[in-house]
Amino acid sequence: MYSLGDVFKEAQQDSYTRELHGKGFQSYMCYGYKIVKDLSTNFISIINMTQGGDFYKYATKTEVDTFYTLGWKKAIYVLYLSNCRLKLEKVETRIKDAMVNNESVKTIRKLKSSREQIILRFNKVKNKLN
Repeated sequence: MYSLGDVFKEAQQDSYTRELHGKGFQSYMCYGYKIVKDLSTNFISIINMTQGGDFYKYATKTEVDTFYTLGWKKAIYVLYLSNCRLKLEKVETRIKDAMVNNESVKTIRKLKSSREQIILRFNKVKNKLN
């Protein structure tokens, strides 16, 4: 079991994670998740940057529990794979709708290309997890 402090330290030491520091905070980002530490209060939060549209959302309790259980690196991979599955489901639905509605071939090709890219990224991260 990890604490948020342990997860933050693990993110600091991870060579694949990118630093995003600013005035009054330190943060690290990897695969759509950002861990932020406020330097004045030492408050640590985790943000899911893959969902939310115009505004990023804080990680859900389930996502944070994944970090507590697995640590930074492994949790990032597990949650990224979960996000890829969600994206894949959305693209599959859009492809089916496009084919039923007789949309242009160009639109269907774009969607299929998007699906292939998601599958490639999914497999790349899945191999890292194993």
